[in-house]
Amino acid sequence: MGPTVTVRDLDQPAELDELGALLTRIWNSPQPLVSFPVLRALSHAGGMVLGAYAGDRLIGGAIGFRNPDAPSLHSHIVGIDPDQQGHGVGQTVKRHQRDWCLRRGITEITWTFDPLVRRNAVFNIDRIGAIGVRYLPDFYGPVADGYNAGLPTDRVLLRWDLSTDRRPRPPGPPGPAVLDVGPDGEPRRGVGPDGAGPVWLRLPERVPPPQAVPWRHALRAVLAPLLDTGYRWTAVSDGGWCALTRPSAERDVAAQGPAKEQPEHPMEESR
Repeated sequence: MGPTVTVRDLDQPAELDELGALLTRIWNSPQPLVSFPVLRALSHAGGMVLGAYAGDRLIGGAIGFRNPDAPSLHSHIVGIDPDQQGHGVGQTVKRHQRDWCLRRGITEITWTFDPLVRRNAVFNIDRIGAIGVRYLPDFYGPVADGYNAGLPTDRVLLRWDLSTDRRPRPPGPPGPAVLDVGPDGEPRRGVGPDGAGPVWLRLPERVPPPQAVPWRHALRAVLAPLLDTGYRWTAVSDGGWCALTRPSAERDVAAQGPAKEQPEHPMEESR
């Protein structure tokens, strides 16, 4: 068993510089992902700048901006060192973010994630209990890091209500899909929503590189209008089945107790 992971606020120049270097390395970015002056100013002004440590080694971090007009925080980045991924570190950081916010009277965290990355959808919605509320086409514009180069940076905005312990429960077995995975990994359009129940779609486990742009446009065409017209992305399974429900049906997505420990991926938000 490795050392216990601890998470704490960072405010010293050397700590902030180390965090910036780690995040840049995680995303394989040709330029600093978040500059030292921004980290320094954010920490000084009471924003969220966290470091996750295994012993004395920095293995992850989180950056967030407080909303001056509402009890809400926007979590811009959470990243975990690649050799520490899949060991629960991401959940440890998210739990600390929750506690950090509640100590300050903040009752909601929002963040964005790439809906093409299925493991992130599972982590954010199924494990954490966040809800997808809006589709944001090409939100960050062109990005040249190792994860986003060559693709529009479409994102889904998530909202995590910290006042509940919501645990998603899919509303019954999957029905006909508005979007499914074809035999060669391509997106395959299906039936349209009938308005009578949840809308289902299925995400591939991994998107074949030749299908990345078609999948981006297919998800944009399906998810954007559904979220714009009031559906909410409330459940996703390990097999990639996603349920979108009307807000009036969210009470059927019942609370199931504390989140279970599951492997996670570090890039559940931002980039």
